[in-house]
Amino acid sequence: MYAEAVELPYEDNIDYEEQERTSDIQLPAIMNFLLLAIWLVICLIGFAVIFLAENPVAGAVLIAIPTVIGMLIKPTFGLCILMLVLPTGAGVGFRQMFSLDRGVGIAVALTFALNLLLTRPGVRVANKALWILVAYTFWIFLASLFSPYLSQELRRAFTQFQLLALVFIVYWILQSNTEKTLIWALRSYVVGSIGTIVLTYLTGTAIRSMEEAEGRYAATLGQAIDANMLAALASLAFLSAIYLFARDKNIFWRIIYLAAILFLPVMLLRIASRGAIVAIAFTMLSPLLFVRQVLRRPALAVLVLTTILLGSVSAGLIVKRSGLETDAAGRLTDIPRAKTALSYRMVPIKQAVKVAVRRPTGTSYYGWFERAGTRHWPHNDFFLALGAYGIPAALLFAIFAIILMFTVRRMHLGWEKLYARAVLTFLLVNGLSIGQLYHKHFWVFLAVVVAMERISYLKSAQTENLAEESVEDEIEEFEHQSYAL
Repeated sequence: MYAEAVELPYEDNIDYEEQERTSDIQLPAIMNFLLLAIWLVICLIGFAVIFLAENPVAGAVLIAIPTVIGMLIKPTFGLCILMLVLPTGAGVGFRQMFSLDRGVGIAVALTFALNLLLTRPGVRVANKALWILVAYTFWIFLASLFSPYLSQELRRAFTQFQLLALVFIVYWILQSNTEKTLIWALRSYVVGSIGTIVLTYLTGTAIRSMEEAEGRYAATLGQAIDANMLAALASLAFLSAIYLFARDKNIFWRIIYLAAILFLPVMLLRIASRGAIVAIAFTMLSPLLFVRQVLRRPALAVLVLTTILLGSVSAGLIVKRSGLETDAAGRLTDIPRAKTALSYRMVPIKQAVKVAVRRPTGTSYYGWFERAGTRHWPHNDFFLALGAYGIPAALLFAIFAIILMFTVRRMHLGWEKLYARAVLTFLLVNGLSIGQLYHKHFWVFLAVVVAMERISYLKSAQTENLAEESVEDEIEEFEHQSYAL
Protein backbone atom coordinates (compact mmCIF):
# COMPACT_ATOMS: atom_id res chain seq x y z
CA MET A 1 0.00 0.00 0.00
CA TYR A 2 2.83 2.40 0.79
CA ALA A 3 5.71 0.54 -0.70
CA GLU A 4 7.74 2.87 -2.91
CA ALA A 5 8.52 6.49 -3.63
CA VAL A 6 6.09 8.25 -5.93
CA GLU A 7 5.65 11.80 -7.15
CA LEU A 8 2.42 13.38 -5.95
CA PRO A 9 0.96 16.72 -7.11
CA TYR A 10 1.44 18.53 -3.82
CA GLU A 11 4.97 17.28 -3.32
CA ASP A 12 6.24 20.21 -5.42
CA ASN A 13 4.99 22.61 -2.78
CA ILE A 14 7.20 21.08 -0.09
CA ASP A 15 10.55 22.80 0.30
CA TYR A 16 12.96 20.70 2.31
CA GLU A 17 16.06 22.84 1.86
CA GLU A 18 17.95 23.10 5.11
CA GLN A 19 17.25 26.42 6.77
CA GLU A 20 20.03 28.75 7.80
CA ARG A 21 18.31 29.32 11.12
CA THR A 22 17.71 26.38 13.42
CA SER A 23 15.74 26.35 16.63
CA ASP A 24 18.91 25.18 18.40
CA ILE A 25 21.07 28.15 19.31
CA GLN A 26 24.40 27.39 17.67
CA LEU A 27 27.38 27.22 20.04
CA PRO A 28 30.98 25.98 19.63
CA ALA A 29 31.39 22.24 20.17
CA ILE A 30 33.56 22.76 23.27
CA MET A 31 30.86 24.98 24.79
CA ASN A 32 28.20 22.32 24.14
CA PHE A 33 30.40 19.73 25.86
CA LEU A 34 31.04 21.96 28.89
CA LEU A 35 27.34 22.79 29.30
CA LEU A 36 26.43 19.09 29.11
CA ALA A 37 29.13 18.20 31.68
CA ILE A 38 27.90 20.93 34.05
CA TRP A 39 24.32 19.71 33.67
CA LEU A 40 25.32 16.13 34.47
CA VAL A 41 27.20 17.20 37.59
CA ILE A 42 24.23 19.25 38.83
CA CYS A 43 21.90 16.31 38.14
CA LEU A 44 24.12 14.00 40.21
CA ILE A 45 24.02 16.50 43.07
CA GLY A 46 20.24 16.74 42.72
CA PHE A 47 19.82 12.96 42.86
CA ALA A 48 22.05 12.87 45.93
CA VAL A 49 19.76 15.41 47.61
CA ILE A 50 16.70 13.33 46.65
CA PHE A 51 17.93 9.89 47.71
CA LEU A 52 20.59 10.57 50.34
CA ALA A 53 19.30 13.74 51.98
CA GLU A 54 15.70 12.54 51.42
CA ASN A 55 14.54 15.93 50.21
CA PRO A 56 12.80 15.28 46.86
CA VAL A 57 11.49 18.82 46.39
CA ALA A 58 14.88 20.51 46.75
CA GLY A 59 16.56 17.88 44.59
CA ALA A 60 13.93 18.19 41.85
CA VAL A 61 14.25 21.98 41.80
CA LEU A 62 18.05 21.70 41.64
CA ILE A 63 17.77 19.43 38.59
CA ALA A 64 14.92 21.35 36.95
CA ILE A 65 16.56 24.79 36.76
CA PRO A 66 19.57 23.90 34.55
CA THR A 67 17.41 21.44 32.58
CA VAL A 68 14.92 24.17 31.65
CA ILE A 69 17.76 26.51 30.68
CA GLY A 70 19.22 23.77 28.47
CA MET A 71 15.80 23.21 26.85
CA LEU A 72 15.56 26.92 26.05
CA ILE A 73 18.99 27.03 24.43
CA LYS A 74 18.68 23.69 22.65
CA PRO A 75 15.18 22.36 21.83
CA THR A 76 17.00 19.20 20.71
CA PHE A 77 18.03 18.75 24.35
CA GLY A 78 14.42 19.26 25.41
CA LEU A 79 13.23 16.62 22.95
CA CYS A 80 15.89 14.21 24.25
CA ILE A 81 14.69 14.69 27.83
CA LEU A 82 11.09 14.19 26.68
CA MET A 83 12.00 10.93 24.92
CA LEU A 84 14.10 9.80 27.87
CA VAL A 85 11.18 10.01 30.34
CA LEU A 86 8.46 9.02 27.84
CA PRO A 87 8.63 5.30 28.76
CA THR A 88 7.93 6.07 32.43
CA GLY A 89 4.38 7.21 31.66
CA ALA A 90 2.81 8.65 34.79
CA GLY A 91 4.65 6.15 36.96
CA VAL A 92 7.21 8.56 38.41
CA GLY A 93 5.37 11.14 40.46
CA PHE A 94 5.18 13.05 43.71
CA ARG A 95 2.21 12.73 46.10
CA GLN A 96 -0.21 12.08 43.21
CA MET A 97 -0.02 15.76 42.24
CA PHE A 98 2.88 15.70 39.79
CA SER A 99 4.27 13.25 37.27
CA LEU A 100 7.68 13.41 35.64
CA ASP A 101 6.45 13.03 32.07
CA ARG A 102 3.81 15.74 32.52
CA GLY A 103 6.31 18.15 34.04
CA VAL A 104 8.79 17.54 31.22
CA GLY A 105 6.06 18.00 28.62
CA ILE A 106 5.06 21.37 30.06
CA ALA A 107 8.69 22.46 30.28
CA VAL A 108 9.38 21.47 26.65
CA ALA A 109 6.28 23.33 25.44
CA LEU A 110 7.08 26.56 27.32
CA THR A 111 10.78 26.60 26.49
CA PHE A 112 10.16 25.85 22.81
CA ALA A 113 7.65 28.72 22.62
CA LEU A 114 10.26 31.08 24.14
CA ASN A 115 12.93 29.66 21.85
CA LEU A 116 10.83 30.48 18.78
CA LEU A 117 10.78 34.13 19.85
CA LEU A 118 14.58 34.11 20.07
CA THR A 119 15.60 32.06 17.02
CA ARG A 120 12.65 32.50 14.64
CA PRO A 121 13.46 29.34 12.62
CA GLY A 122 10.42 29.73 10.36
CA VAL A 123 8.45 26.66 11.45
CA ARG A 124 5.48 25.70 9.32
CA VAL A 125 3.24 22.74 8.53
CA ALA A 126 4.33 20.85 5.40
CA ASN A 127 2.07 17.79 5.74
CA LYS A 128 -1.72 17.69 5.42
CA ALA A 129 -2.00 14.96 8.06
CA LEU A 130 -1.35 17.55 10.78
CA TRP A 131 -4.28 19.68 9.60
CA ILE A 132 -6.51 16.61 9.73
CA LEU A 133 -5.33 16.09 13.31
CA VAL A 134 -6.30 19.70 14.08
CA ALA A 135 -9.80 19.02 12.69
CA TYR A 136 -10.01 15.80 14.73
CA THR A 137 -9.15 17.67 17.93
CA PHE A 138 -11.64 20.45 17.13
CA TRP A 139 -14.39 17.88 16.56
CA ILE A 140 -13.68 16.25 19.93
CA PHE A 141 -14.09 19.65 21.57
CA LEU A 142 -17.43 20.25 19.79
CA ALA A 143 -18.72 16.77 20.62
CA SER A 144 -17.81 17.32 24.28
CA LEU A 145 -20.08 20.37 24.52
CA PHE A 146 -23.21 18.22 24.18
CA SER A 147 -22.24 15.61 26.76
CA PRO A 148 -24.15 15.26 30.05
CA TYR A 149 -20.74 15.15 31.77
CA LEU A 150 -19.60 18.53 30.48
CA SER A 151 -16.81 19.32 32.94
CA GLN A 152 -15.24 15.87 32.64
CA GLU A 153 -15.54 15.88 28.86
CA LEU A 154 -13.91 19.31 28.58
CA ARG A 155 -10.97 18.02 30.61
CA ARG A 156 -10.73 15.08 28.22
CA ALA A 157 -10.90 17.47 25.25
CA PHE A 158 -8.13 19.53 26.82
CA THR A 159 -6.06 16.34 27.07
CA GLN A 160 -6.50 15.87 23.31
CA PHE A 161 -5.45 19.50 22.77
CA GLN A 162 -2.30 18.83 24.81
CA LEU A 163 -1.55 15.80 22.63
CA LEU A 164 -2.05 17.96 19.53
CA ALA A 165 0.37 20.56 20.88
CA LEU A 166 2.87 17.81 21.67
CA VAL A 167 2.67 16.49 18.09
CA PHE A 168 3.36 19.94 16.65
CA ILE A 169 6.24 20.61 19.05
CA VAL A 170 7.97 17.28 18.30
CA TYR A 171 7.39 17.80 14.58
CA TRP A 172 8.70 21.38 14.62
CA ILE A 173 11.79 20.52 16.65
CA LEU A 174 12.67 17.80 14.15
CA GLN A 175 11.84 20.05 11.19
CA SER A 176 13.85 23.02 12.40
CA ASN A 177 17.10 21.14 13.07
CA THR A 178 19.39 18.65 11.37
CA GLU A 179 18.91 14.88 11.27
CA LYS A 180 21.22 14.59 14.28
CA THR A 181 18.28 15.76 16.39
CA LEU A 182 16.37 12.60 15.44
CA ILE A 183 19.38 10.40 16.20
CA TRP A 184 19.81 11.89 19.69
CA ALA A 185 16.06 11.75 20.40
CA LEU A 186 15.88 8.06 19.49
CA ARG A 187 19.05 7.33 21.44
CA SER A 188 17.39 8.87 24.49
CA TYR A 189 14.23 6.84 23.94
CA VAL A 190 16.08 3.53 23.66
CA VAL A 191 18.07 4.27 26.83
CA GLY A 192 14.93 5.41 28.65
CA SER A 193 13.00 2.29 27.63
CA ILE A 194 15.74 -0.06 28.79
CA GLY A 195 16.11 1.90 32.03
CA THR A 196 12.37 1.85 32.69
CA ILE A 197 12.11 -1.90 32.20
CA VAL A 198 15.17 -2.55 34.39
CA LEU A 199 13.72 -0.25 37.06
CA THR A 200 10.44 -2.14 37.11
CA TYR A 201 12.33 -5.36 37.84
CA LEU A 202 14.64 -3.86 40.45
CA THR A 203 11.68 -2.38 42.33
CA GLY A 204 9.72 -5.61 42.05
CA THR A 205 6.69 -3.98 40.42
CA ALA A 206 7.00 -5.38 36.91
CA ILE A 207 5.14 -8.21 35.26
CA ARG A 208 2.78 -9.14 38.01
CA SER A 209 -0.69 -10.55 37.77
CA MET A 210 -3.43 -8.24 39.01
CA GLU A 211 -6.06 -10.14 40.95
CA GLU A 212 -9.17 -8.63 39.36
CA ALA A 213 -12.55 -10.05 38.59
CA GLU A 214 -11.70 -10.27 34.89
CA GLY A 215 -8.29 -11.77 35.61
CA ARG A 216 -6.67 -8.89 33.73
CA TYR A 217 -2.89 -9.14 33.50
CA ALA A 218 -0.88 -5.98 33.99
CA ALA A 219 2.69 -4.83 34.22
CA THR A 220 3.32 -1.69 36.19
CA LEU A 221 5.87 0.94 37.01
CA GLY A 222 4.54 2.66 40.09
CA GLN A 223 1.14 1.09 39.31
CA ALA A 224 0.83 3.32 36.22
CA ILE A 225 1.77 1.29 33.14
CA ASP A 226 -0.27 -1.71 32.03
CA ALA A 227 1.10 -4.63 30.05
CA ASN A 228 -0.13 -3.44 26.66
CA MET A 229 1.40 0.00 27.05
CA LEU A 230 4.71 -1.33 28.36
CA ALA A 231 4.87 -3.81 25.46
CA ALA A 232 4.19 -1.02 22.94
CA LEU A 233 6.96 1.09 24.46
CA ALA A 234 9.40 -1.84 24.32
CA SER A 235 8.43 -2.63 20.72
CA LEU A 236 9.01 0.96 19.56
CA ALA A 237 12.37 0.94 21.34
CA PHE A 238 13.23 -2.31 19.53
CA LEU A 239 12.40 -0.79 16.13
CA SER A 240 14.33 2.37 17.01
CA ALA A 241 17.38 0.33 18.04
CA ILE A 242 17.37 -1.48 14.69
CA TYR A 243 17.20 1.81 12.76
CA LEU A 244 19.93 3.39 14.87
CA PHE A 245 22.17 0.33 14.53
CA ALA A 246 21.92 0.65 10.75
CA ARG A 247 22.24 4.46 10.59
CA ASP A 248 24.52 5.40 13.52
CA LYS A 249 28.22 4.59 13.02
CA ASN A 250 29.32 5.29 16.60
CA ILE A 251 30.78 2.06 18.06
CA PHE A 252 29.80 2.84 21.67
CA TRP A 253 26.19 3.47 20.75
CA ARG A 254 26.09 0.45 18.47
CA ILE A 255 26.92 -1.74 21.45
CA ILE A 256 23.93 -0.26 23.28
CA TYR A 257 21.68 -0.80 20.25
CA LEU A 258 22.80 -4.41 19.96
CA ALA A 259 22.08 -4.95 23.65
CA ALA A 260 18.59 -3.50 23.13
CA ILE A 261 17.98 -5.73 20.09
CA LEU A 262 18.87 -8.79 22.18
CA PHE A 263 17.19 -7.65 25.42
CA LEU A 264 13.84 -6.19 24.34
CA PRO A 265 12.38 -9.31 22.62
CA VAL A 266 12.84 -11.19 25.88
CA MET A 267 10.93 -8.46 27.70
CA LEU A 268 8.11 -8.67 25.17
CA LEU A 269 7.69 -12.36 25.97
CA ARG A 270 7.77 -11.69 29.70
CA ILE A 271 5.25 -8.87 29.42
CA ALA A 272 3.04 -11.27 27.41
CA SER A 273 0.94 -8.72 25.55
CA ARG A 274 -0.46 -10.82 22.71
CA GLY A 275 -1.51 -7.81 20.64
CA ALA A 276 1.96 -6.24 20.78
CA ILE A 277 3.71 -9.53 19.95
CA VAL A 278 1.48 -10.05 16.89
CA ALA A 279 2.00 -6.43 15.82
CA ILE A 280 5.81 -6.52 16.12
CA ALA A 281 5.97 -9.89 14.33
CA PHE A 282 3.90 -8.58 11.43
CA THR A 283 5.96 -5.38 11.33
CA MET A 284 9.26 -7.25 11.17
CA LEU A 285 8.07 -9.57 8.39
CA SER A 286 6.19 -6.94 6.35
CA PRO A 287 9.28 -5.61 4.46
CA LEU A 288 9.62 -9.05 2.85
CA LEU A 289 6.19 -8.55 1.25
CA PHE A 290 7.59 -5.77 -0.96
CA VAL A 291 9.37 -7.99 -3.48
CA ARG A 292 10.66 -5.20 -5.72
CA GLN A 293 12.28 -3.41 -2.80
CA VAL A 294 13.90 -6.64 -1.64
CA LEU A 295 15.33 -7.19 -5.11
CA ARG A 296 16.60 -3.61 -5.31
CA ARG A 297 18.08 -3.63 -1.80
CA PRO A 298 18.83 -7.22 -0.75
CA ALA A 299 20.93 -5.89 2.15
CA LEU A 300 17.71 -4.61 3.75
CA ALA A 301 16.17 -8.08 3.67
CA VAL A 302 19.37 -9.53 5.12
CA LEU A 303 19.24 -7.03 8.00
CA VAL A 304 15.59 -7.85 8.73
CA LEU A 305 16.21 -11.59 8.75
CA THR A 306 19.38 -11.22 10.85
CA THR A 307 17.53 -9.07 13.40
CA ILE A 308 14.67 -11.58 13.62
CA LEU A 309 17.18 -14.39 14.09
CA LEU A 310 19.14 -12.55 16.81
CA GLY A 311 16.01 -11.56 18.70
CA SER A 312 14.50 -15.04 18.45
CA VAL A 313 17.69 -16.80 19.56
CA SER A 314 18.19 -14.39 22.47
CA ALA A 315 14.60 -14.78 23.64
CA GLY A 316 14.68 -18.56 23.17
CA LEU A 317 17.88 -19.06 25.14
CA ILE A 318 16.81 -16.93 28.08
CA VAL A 319 13.30 -18.37 28.23
CA LYS A 320 14.71 -21.91 28.01
CA ARG A 321 17.10 -21.19 30.87
CA SER A 322 14.85 -19.28 33.25
CA GLY A 323 11.37 -19.86 31.86
CA LEU A 324 8.38 -17.54 31.84
CA GLU A 325 6.08 -16.59 34.68
CA THR A 326 3.07 -18.91 34.91
CA ASP A 327 0.56 -16.24 33.95
CA ALA A 328 2.69 -15.00 31.04
CA ALA A 329 3.15 -18.53 29.69
CA GLY A 330 -0.57 -19.15 30.01
CA ARG A 331 -1.45 -16.01 28.06
CA LEU A 332 0.87 -16.95 25.20
CA THR A 333 0.06 -20.66 24.92
CA ASP A 334 -3.55 -21.06 26.09
CA ILE A 335 -5.60 -20.99 22.85
CA PRO A 336 -9.06 -21.20 24.52
CA ARG A 337 -8.07 -18.31 26.77
CA ALA A 338 -7.05 -16.27 23.72
CA LYS A 339 -10.37 -17.00 21.99
CA THR A 340 -12.25 -15.97 25.13
CA ALA A 341 -10.30 -12.71 25.29
CA LEU A 342 -11.00 -12.03 21.60
CA SER A 343 -14.73 -12.63 22.08
CA TYR A 344 -14.68 -10.40 25.14
CA ARG A 345 -13.03 -7.56 23.19
CA MET A 346 -15.44 -7.88 20.29
CA VAL A 347 -18.38 -6.93 22.52
CA PRO A 348 -17.52 -3.19 22.86
CA ILE A 349 -16.51 -3.06 19.17
CA LYS A 350 -19.97 -4.31 18.14
CA GLN A 351 -21.52 -1.84 20.56
CA ALA A 352 -19.51 0.98 18.97
CA VAL A 353 -21.05 0.18 15.57
CA LYS A 354 -24.57 0.03 17.03
CA VAL A 355 -24.07 3.27 18.92
CA ALA A 356 -22.76 5.01 15.78
CA VAL A 357 -25.96 4.04 13.96
CA ARG A 358 -28.16 5.41 16.74
CA ARG A 359 -25.95 8.40 17.60
CA PRO A 360 -23.75 9.46 14.64
CA THR A 361 -22.04 12.07 16.81
CA GLY A 362 -20.97 9.50 19.41
CA THR A 363 -21.65 8.89 23.07
CA SER A 364 -18.84 11.16 24.38
CA TYR A 365 -15.94 9.63 26.28
CA TYR A 366 -17.56 9.37 29.72
CA GLY A 367 -21.05 8.86 28.31
CA TRP A 368 -19.91 5.63 26.68
CA PHE A 369 -20.70 3.42 29.69
CA GLU A 370 -24.28 4.62 30.04
CA ARG A 371 -25.18 4.85 26.35
CA ALA A 372 -23.32 1.77 25.13
CA GLY A 373 -24.27 -0.46 28.06
CA THR A 374 -20.76 -1.85 28.58
CA ARG A 375 -18.08 -1.23 31.19
CA HIS A 376 -15.15 -1.17 28.75
CA TRP A 377 -14.15 1.02 25.85
CA PRO A 378 -13.31 -0.69 22.54
CA HIS A 379 -9.77 -2.08 22.40
CA ASN A 380 -9.37 -0.61 18.93
CA ASP A 381 -8.35 2.92 17.93
CA PHE A 382 -10.81 3.28 15.05
CA PHE A 383 -13.80 1.90 16.93
CA LEU A 384 -12.90 3.85 20.06
CA ALA A 385 -13.09 7.06 18.00
CA LEU A 386 -16.28 5.83 16.31
CA GLY A 387 -18.08 4.94 19.53
CA ALA A 388 -16.97 7.85 21.70
CA TYR A 389 -16.97 10.70 19.16
CA GLY A 390 -19.02 9.37 16.28
CA ILE A 391 -18.68 8.98 12.54
CA PRO A 392 -16.87 12.33 11.96
CA ALA A 393 -14.08 11.39 14.38
CA ALA A 394 -13.70 7.92 12.85
CA LEU A 395 -13.52 9.37 9.32
CA LEU A 396 -10.95 11.98 10.33
CA PHE A 397 -8.83 9.35 12.06
CA ALA A 398 -9.01 7.09 9.00
CA ILE A 399 -8.04 9.97 6.68
CA PHE A 400 -5.17 10.85 9.02
CA ALA A 401 -3.85 7.28 8.84
CA ILE A 402 -4.20 7.14 5.04
CA ILE A 403 -2.29 10.40 4.57
CA LEU A 404 0.49 9.02 6.76
CA MET A 405 0.64 5.94 4.52
CA PHE A 406 1.07 8.14 1.47
CA THR A 407 3.68 10.18 3.33
CA VAL A 408 5.73 7.02 3.86
CA ARG A 409 5.14 5.97 0.25
CA ARG A 410 6.63 9.25 -1.03
CA MET A 411 9.88 8.73 0.82
CA HIS A 412 12.98 7.60 -1.01
CA LEU A 413 13.90 3.98 -0.33
CA GLY A 414 16.36 3.90 2.54
CA TRP A 415 16.66 3.38 6.27
CA GLU A 416 14.41 6.38 7.02
CA LYS A 417 11.58 5.00 4.88
CA LEU A 418 11.92 1.54 6.41
CA TYR A 419 11.88 2.94 9.94
CA ALA A 420 8.91 5.24 9.31
CA ARG A 421 6.98 2.38 7.69
CA ALA A 422 7.84 0.02 10.55
CA VAL A 423 6.68 2.49 13.22
CA LEU A 424 3.47 3.32 11.35
CA THR A 425 2.74 -0.36 10.66
CA PHE A 426 3.30 -1.32 14.28
CA LEU A 427 1.10 1.48 15.66
CA LEU A 428 -1.75 0.76 13.25
CA VAL A 429 -1.66 -3.02 13.71
CA ASN A 430 -1.26 -2.68 17.47
CA GLY A 431 -4.23 -0.32 17.44
CA LEU A 432 -6.45 -3.11 16.12
CA SER A 433 -6.43 -4.79 19.55
CA ILE A 434 -5.35 -1.99 21.91
CA GLY A 435 -6.77 1.50 22.36
CA GLN A 436 -3.87 3.97 22.06
CA LEU A 437 -5.57 7.28 21.29
CA TYR A 438 -4.76 8.73 24.71
CA HIS A 439 -1.26 7.29 25.00
CA LYS A 440 1.42 9.93 24.60
CA HIS A 441 3.91 7.63 22.86
CA PHE A 442 1.37 6.95 20.09
CA TRP A 443 1.21 10.58 19.01
CA VAL A 444 4.90 11.30 19.56
CA PHE A 445 5.95 8.53 17.18
CA LEU A 446 3.33 9.52 14.62
CA ALA A 447 4.92 12.98 14.69
CA VAL A 448 8.28 11.30 14.10
CA VAL A 449 6.81 9.48 11.07
CA VAL A 450 5.65 12.80 9.60
CA ALA A 451 9.03 14.44 10.22
CA MET A 452 10.90 11.51 8.66
CA GLU A 453 9.85 12.68 5.19
CA ARG A 454 12.15 15.70 5.36
CA ILE A 455 15.00 13.65 6.85
CA SER A 456 14.58 11.06 4.10
CA TYR A 457 14.77 13.81 1.50
CA LEU A 458 17.93 15.28 3.04
CA LYS A 459 19.62 11.87 3.21
CA SER A 460 18.68 11.16 -0.39
CA ALA A 461 20.00 14.57 -1.49
CA GLN A 462 23.28 13.94 0.34
CA THR A 463 23.64 10.56 -1.40
CA GLU A 464 22.95 12.11 -4.81
CA ASN A 465 25.46 14.92 -4.19
CA LEU A 466 28.14 12.42 -3.20
CA ALA A 467 27.40 10.37 -6.32
CA GLU A 468 27.61 13.48 -8.52
CA GLU A 469 30.89 14.53 -6.91
CA SER A 470 32.27 11.04 -7.46
CA VAL A 471 31.29 11.12 -11.14
CA GLU A 472 32.78 14.60 -11.56
CA ASP A 473 36.03 13.47 -9.95
CA GLU A 474 36.20 10.47 -12.28
CA ILE A 475 35.57 12.67 -15.33
CA GLU A 476 38.18 15.18 -14.19
CA GLU A 477 40.72 12.41 -13.63
CA PHE A 478 39.96 10.92 -17.05
CA GLU A 479 40.39 14.31 -18.74
CA HIS A 480 43.65 14.87 -16.88
CA GLN A 481 44.96 11.48 -18.04
CA SER A 482 43.84 12.13 -21.59
CA TYR A 483 45.59 15.52 -21.59
CA ALA A 484 48.76 13.89 -20.25
CA LEU A 485 48.71 11.37 -23.09
